[in-house]
Amino acid sequence: MNLRIFKSGFYLHQRFFKLLVAEVFAAILAFIFPVLYVWVLWSLCLFAVVFMTDIVLLYGFGNRMEAGRDMGDKFSNGEDNPVGLCLRNRYPFRVRVRILDEIPPEFQLRNLQLSGVLKAGERCRKTYWLHPVRRGEYIFGKLRVFVASPLSLAERRYSYEGETTVAVYPSFMAMHKYELLAFTGRYSGRGVKKIRVAGVTTTFDQIKPYVQGDDPRVVNWKATAKCNQLMVNTYTEEHSQAIYCVIDKGRTMQSPFHQMTMLDYAINATLALSNVVLKKGDKVGLLTFAHKPGTFIKADNRRLQLSHVSEALYCQQTNFLESDFEQLCVTLSRQVHTRSMLVLFTNFETVTGMRRHLPALRRLARNHLVFLILFENTEVNKVLTQPSRQLKGIYFKAVAGNFILEKKRIVRELRRAGIYTLLTEPEKLTANTINGYLELKERGVV
Repeated sequence: MNLRIFKSGFYLHQRFFKLLVAEVFAAILAFIFPVLYVWVLWSLCLFAVVFMTDIVLLYGFGNRMEAGRDMGDKFSNGEDNPVGLCLRNRYPFRVRVRILDEIPPEFQLRNLQLSGVLKAGERCRKTYWLHPVRRGEYIFGKLRVFVASPLSLAERRYSYEGETTVAVYPSFMAMHKYELLAFTGRYSGRGVKKIRVAGVTTTFDQIKPYVQGDDPRVVNWKATAKCNQLMVNTYTEEHSQAIYCVIDKGRTMQSPFHQMTMLDYAINATLALSNVVLKKGDKVGLLTFAHKPGTFIKADNRRLQLSHVSEALYCQQTNFLESDFEQLCVTLSRQVHTRSMLVLFTNFETVTGMRRHLPALRRLARNHLVFLILFENTEVNKVLTQPSRQLKGIYFKAVAGNFILEKKRIVRELRRAGIYTLLTEPEKLTANTINGYLELKERGVV
């Protein structure tokens, strides 16, 4: 028997201490009643024999337990990600197992323990779920498996895997969830409105002979005169339009909602929107900014464009400085030379703060189509629905109501300035942003 392995992987089971306490209590009784001394001695000998047998069963067959961690090399931020644990019992008898996985400390899960019983030669898979709320690298430690024989007086610890690094990327699960919108143009989920699909678009495709069912309003009379048969114009959806996702990384985007910041919600929505834009045949680009310009990716529809956007979003770092919208106008005028659609993710808490940046937004709206997305504070809405029996609660309701009116006033002034504005809850941001893009595209605004 390897003494080093014995020392590092040997643990006493809870049942061992219970039986030991019982033996000590019996010994005390034998001291009071000497007639019990012989029986106590025999029970101690039997206890020692059973304990040594248990050790032989655990260590006498070598390394008989196999285990491993089955998970992807990337996690999706803001989503439930599965982590599978695969085990195989190679002992010739049934064993009890306890599994302790060294989860990254960012999750703060210190009591996660899986247990079960494996028959001889049996395989099993156990799954638990992790919900990351921040992008970055997460480090898993070792996978610990504690094995006990049917006697269950001792446990043998097995260690597997070692340190494993998993990168948490923007929510690619949500990206695949919403990519069907690129083909249907609608989504009937929670918080998503249906969009009327237009029958004819304004982009000319080709001239073809008239067949029964074609719209007579699109008859091309000049081509009809030349060909001596009815010819009609066909139209298709306009493609290759430049769509830029502009993300504000300033202090107003650091507000938390369900443990995620507004910035992370915007990043997840950007990735899902980029996928839909590329599926629709348009070009997608990215620009981040705060007190100075950040990452810029020129709009394109190449095959690897989505991968470039995903990697750029993964590396975004935040700060608590005031965002410079004037510098944003300068950056866009230098980098983007054609009229494009700007999907701007930002947040204004007061009308005064919005008016300070309104001149820059108007200049952007003169050269581009600006689709501004603001976040609604749902926690404030909950305050209005809660009953108030004290004067303090009434004051809170008054302040909350004023805050909601302030948000609505911001939206009205932005729309009055010719800027398409969407006020949405953070949890519905992705769906509402995609539907807003599709609606503007169907209306021919984009």
